[in-house]
Amino acid sequence: MLEFNNPLRSKALQIGASAGLALAAVLAVGGSSYASVHAENGSSQTSDEIVILASVPRFISGYSLHCSEEMAKDSITGPEANNVVATKYSSAKYDKTKKTWKYTGSKVVVVLNNNGYCVTAWRR
Repeated sequence: MLEFNNPLRSKALQIGASAGLALAAVLAVGGSSYASVHAENGSSQTSDEIVILASVPRFISGYSLHCSEEMAKDSITGPEANNVVATKYSSAKYDKTKKTWKYTGSKVVVVLNNNGYCVTAWRR
């Protein structure tokens, strides 16, 4: 069996096989500093969390008719909605039942599906 000189390897094996796979995914997606901190703490993540972290839409790819109507009703412009998504993607909340992402800005809330398509938006 091939041995690798990797300080994270022993920690990943200690926290379990699924967590080790998640750790490998975090290394590929989030960078080594993020993964090493979690490995040192001995915490683990499920593979579902990794998928969510990797799939947060960072821009609006289109607008539904409902979204366009709601934005017009509340006088929300496209650039204003884009700005909310661009600045709040790291704190976006995922709704598992609706499979949507909610971006809450100081004045506007935008909801996107997994493809970045705007489902709805409203002014706070």
